[in-house]
Amino acid sequence: MQDAAGSLWEQTSDVDYMRMEGRDTHPSYDWFNRRLAELYGDKVIDFLDCGVMSGTTYTKLKDVSPPCNYTGIDIGESLLESCRSRFPEAQWKQMSVMDLHFPSGTFDVVNCRHLLEHLPYYETAVREMFRVARQHVAICFFQVPRDPEALLRRDAAGGYVWLNRYSPGPFEDLLAKLSDTVETVDISQERRVDRIYFCTKGS
Repeated sequence: MQDAAGSLWEQTSDVDYMRMEGRDTHPSYDWFNRRLAELYGDKVIDFLDCGVMSGTTYTKLKDVSPPCNYTGIDIGESLLESCRSRFPEAQWKQMSVMDLHFPSGTFDVVNCRHLLEHLPYYETAVREMFRVARQHVAICFFQVPRDPEALLRRDAAGGYVWLNRYSPGPFEDLLAKLSDTVETVDISQERRVDRIYFCTKGS
């Protein structure tokens, strides 16, 4: 299953990728952290981060969010080794978001940032995230869903990556089926727009 996410992501050692072009300072991080603080206060939360890249989400959480027991997953072992060496206090596991090796309801919050665009399609991953989440699932897109849907596989030396833009209708219908409520917010930084779907699970 791991190869389905794009072999270049498995091979990459570019741990600085998320610091390029202001990706690591995008205000969507601040919105997300404020939302967690509003909901959880000082409660220690169990947090799963899907697609860690350079560990930026963890550093943001560590600085300003409620305390958390953090687990980060990625398919790129070299990325994980970098995160382990810099942040040994957190858990870093090689794993595909489409096959999460955790029992149902393990985490208070499951987060997925700039990852679904790089999968062949999203449904399996979304259902897996909701399965292992107890309360909230947050999904952040840099390719804001809009019609027409465009599924694009880009070939490159050594492999390929998917760079997809999904139709909002089927995606939002799936979230509505899996959630009690879905909060949608678009957050801009210059020409970069992130869309966050912040989902609260039903009972």
